[in-house]
Amino acid sequence: MTGKHTLRSISIPSYLDTSTNDLVDEFFSPALAAAVRYDRGVGFFSSGWMRIASQELAAFAENGGRARWVTSPILSPEDWLAIKEGTEARISGELDKIALRDINRLADTLDRDTLSALAWMVADGILNFRLAVPRNKLENGDFHDKFGILTDAEGNTVTFNGSYNDSIQGTRNYESIKVFRSWDPSFDQFGKPDIARFARLWGNMDPNVRVYNVSEAALARILELRDGDRPYARNQDDGRLNENVRRARMVHPFVPGDIALRDYQNQAIQNWFDADCRGLLEMATGSGKTITALSATVRLFEQRERIALIIAAPYQHLVDQWAREATRFGYKPLKAYGPKSSWIDELRHKTISYKFRDIETVCVITTYATFSTEAFQNGISELGADSVIVADEVHHMGSGQRREYYPNWIDYRLALSATPERWFDPAGTAALRQYFGATVFQFSLSDAIGTCLTPYYYFPVPVELTTDEMSEYKEISSKIGRQLAICQSLDDDRLGMLLIKRANILNNAQSKLPALANILRKDLSVQHSLFYCSPGNIDAVAIELAFGLRLRVHRFTAVEPPKIREKILREFSSGELQGLVAMKCLDEGVDVPATRTAYILASSSNPREFIQRRGRVLRKFPGKFHASIYDFITIPPNDLDEVQRFSERAILRRELRRFAEFADSAMNTMAAYEVIWDIASKYDVLDFKGGVDYEHA
Repeated sequence: MTGKHTLRSISIPSYLDTSTNDLVDEFFSPALAAAVRYDRGVGFFSSGWMRIASQELAAFAENGGRARWVTSPILSPEDWLAIKEGTEARISGELDKIALRDINRLADTLDRDTLSALAWMVADGILNFRLAVPRNKLENGDFHDKFGILTDAEGNTVTFNGSYNDSIQGTRNYESIKVFRSWDPSFDQFGKPDIARFARLWGNMDPNVRVYNVSEAALARILELRDGDRPYARNQDDGRLNENVRRARMVHPFVPGDIALRDYQNQAIQNWFDADCRGLLEMATGSGKTITALSATVRLFEQRERIALIIAAPYQHLVDQWAREATRFGYKPLKAYGPKSSWIDELRHKTISYKFRDIETVCVITTYATFSTEAFQNGISELGADSVIVADEVHHMGSGQRREYYPNWIDYRLALSATPERWFDPAGTAALRQYFGATVFQFSLSDAIGTCLTPYYYFPVPVELTTDEMSEYKEISSKIGRQLAICQSLDDDRLGMLLIKRANILNNAQSKLPALANILRKDLSVQHSLFYCSPGNIDAVAIELAFGLRLRVHRFTAVEPPKIREKILREFSSGELQGLVAMKCLDEGVDVPATRTAYILASSSNPREFIQRRGRVLRKFPGKFHASIYDFITIPPNDLDEVQRFSERAILRRELRRFAEFADSAMNTMAAYEVIWDIASKYDVLDFKGGVDYEHA
């Protein structure tokens, strides 16, 4: 570091005003000369101010300094009118024009040396600007705040706020600032809130201020204004820089400029922070859980200035998806799955580098299978308590074996799932909530429809069990009752096998395939359709669709290699394939937003499964205004006597639980209920929405 002092070594008053003090000489000059980071939120900035503080900015640049400004664009009434009612794309476009216009004005009015210095600092990444435009409750207002944060190579921090703008006029007006130092007791109360506030602004997480990146065109125009050589020495990482300065210059995680968090996503992040960065986000499939979680980690980094991020997901394809998104956010993720030799050495290297502060960010993304191994746990064990774990589809993490590998030394914990409750595993659900904390934010599918998901029509299709299927169902139900009396617990292997066997009778009901064929024969213009099947009937469904009805369909299961599955999804999205015949492979993590119609032939009563399946169908897609769901609901035979009807109400309650969940959020709720109401009346199960135990009633 070329500066000979730190922020702590210089004399900085607690209060300055322009009548009594020279703010540049007494504050900005010594502070900038000592700093390596400068974050500024300011209502107005002019590069004329740089001319006044040019020597100190040169010292700041030579220190390896990095400055970030959130500032207000210079908007005329006409500008406000142009962007007031525009979409995000229009607003961004208008701001691009305004920024280019303002840059051209600077080129016409500023002296060449000052303009060139500004351009060189932008080119070298020393100065980074973002433009703030108020919205929502602050719409039509100005971004008028004035505060800043300076940090030196030793980590000392000084914050200031007041009425002072970074402009020449700011030195002529009566202005003042108050200063707070990290080594003073008052800093926690008055300084840290400004650090957190800047992090929210820079990360575009304030619900009432939209922050825009400066466009490539505007940056290119700035770079054109460079004239001659740099007006400062450009220090390289060649050993001359203090190690702390080198770290300050590293690329850090950020929220991409093309991402505008929705209000509910900002609220989810805020709720997680309010809960001391522990908790579960119950957010509907398709509502942006991944982006919300990564944005939360960026905000955590902004507050703590370093982060070790561990992301766990159930499947390898989800790890790959997370890695792509994390890269967009500025992380350099290590994917840890497969043979240990492919990732263990790099994981150890990253852990050691982070532990000894050679790097400020670590991001490792893994499957739950790899996460629950001694090798992985040992590999991350020295990252430190201020690490953060993000668990995607967290219900997978609640099994007995995986509960043994919860890293209790990690302070920050974020769990994600549309349906976190583990089916028939209250102990696993309790363990998840004990480790991650309570649900801190809920955003249901009903909340999401019309906001980030497509509305849908729901068509229940009743199909009867055959006499043989009914007899087998009753026999297994009797065995389930006897086993429950013996084990007194749902956590029993034999009981679990019996429940699966009984569920398969409903899933594989013989009447479903003819009923499906009847629907499709009425309209063979099938396009972008999903056929959800059980393992027991997927082959029969695929054969009937392909050879009986001559539809262009393909199986989509875990058997197909990843490259083949990618090809299948491309052909489905383009319309070359009319449909996909799938099992659980589409339940979690595979995006098929082009889907317009789903035929649910696998009668799952597991809320997680049927909610996931519905979410797959409702993702938005160009030209898709609504979706349709055909749900094949299994009912007892029509010819049962009174005693049999009474004993088999459980079948209908089990099926109608899913029906109620689907119908209540549909565009045709009443029409859907009309289909099922006579059946529910006949079997006296009109209470199927009443919170009974649908499996064992």
